[in-house]
Amino acid sequence: MKIPTLLLICLSVFNFWSQKKLSVTEKVALNRHIENGQQVFLAGRTNEALEVLKKAEAIDAEYWMVNYLMAQCHYDLSSFYTAESYIKTALKNLPEKETVDADFFELFGKIYHRLGNMELAVDGYKKASIKLGQKLSKENGIDLYLAECEAYLVAQKSGEKLIRKPLSSEINSLEDEYAPILVNGGERLIFTARRPETTGENINPDDMRYFEDMYYAVWDPIKMDYQLNTEFFKPLNTNGFDAMSHVNATGTHAYLTINTSEAEKTTKSSDLFEITSEVPYNWEAATLIKGKKVNTDYFEGGATVSDSCPDGNFMVFISDRQATETGLDLFYFPLKDDASGIATRLPKEINSDGNETTPFLTSKGDILFFSSDALAGFGGYDIYYSKLENGVWSKPTNLGPKFNSVNDDTHFRYYPDLKIATWASMADKDGFFSYDLFQADLKSLNLEFQK
Repeated sequence: MKIPTLLLICLSVFNFWSQKKLSVTEKVALNRHIENGQQVFLAGRTNEALEVLKKAEAIDAEYWMVNYLMAQCHYDLSSFYTAESYIKTALKNLPEKETVDADFFELFGKIYHRLGNMELAVDGYKKASIKLGQKLSKENGIDLYLAECEAYLVAQKSGEKLIRKPLSSEINSLEDEYAPILVNGGERLIFTARRPETTGENINPDDMRYFEDMYYAVWDPIKMDYQLNTEFFKPLNTNGFDAMSHVNATGTHAYLTINTSEAEKTTKSSDLFEITSEVPYNWEAATLIKGKKVNTDYFEGGATVSDSCPDGNFMVFISDRQATETGLDLFYFPLKDDASGIATRLPKEINSDGNETTPFLTSKGDILFFSSDALAGFGGYDIYYSKLENGVWSKPTNLGPKFNSVNDDTHFRYYPDLKIATWASMADKDGFFSYDLFQADLKSLNLEFQK
């Protein structure tokens, strides 16, 4: 949760509890840098906010407010260890007479939650809850965070552990990798990554990470590893964001999400595109899906399709077209030749008040896997599944501690023929957290969704 506007207003006048004496000029400058940093942060430009707050830090590096705001920014950028350092300094230098609101302790709890220190996480959340009161604690999600910590501790006591195995360094880098798709019986791997060699070399100004490109790799039976083919997606990757979300069994039809500055002139956000080719994997151009009541002026992406549903094939995709009520939601669209279908929001048992994302349908369309940050889980985004029985989606089931961590777990895919699963998870890389691709062998397991 970002710093609320109320806090911004309240901090327009400061009581300076500083370990060092500041001149009037320094106090004015410190005040200005803090206010400007908060304004920029609230506008979603976290890296820019950090640069502004560094000016405040140069004036007084021990001031608790500066450290709190720096912790907020680093948490937003998934630099959890750096965020921990700043929140510890903020807490150490917090004067006894200084009263802080619930956001301070909520941030404290969130940082240690992501670092897997549930004792300190619970301590922070409980203090935030006390300050908010019972009603606001529930409304602000504090009760959910506490439940996530408890669920994680219970899972630890049960002895269940993550079974994931990271893909090799040929695939995983220090940058983000996600959306793994195995085709041709696992001989080909398609994934999305944000790397320096991205087409156009564009950087997102909000998080200072590279735009998304699609990547292609082929399994090498001699090296026993995937080998990148850097030429495969050159005709398709744009100067904007590009991500593949679905490939049919024959490699002749695919769905992808594209967002470019040119596209935003007409659609204002990401849209769903499709590829059709007579020759398998002979992909040269993507076409915007038109006339099917799928794409709107809002965000659309992450399409997944049932390829062999006996009752008629359908698509599930992500949209924020109801963002005034909820965050990202999952929508259903029947794939009919007459294009008469209407995209409808999946039931509330699946779509929460938070965000639901990265859907994946099994070929028969009877199981939907997805991730949510608001259903009961262990922290961040957790992976869930729902079964379609007699036209009704079941209450989502959390995949549990074998697959879900205390951080974000997304883009889950299950391959029944191979008896394996792939997904993306935010992992610690030398103190910095970013998405990596993971795989799990399910041959020896007897999970409920396998039955």
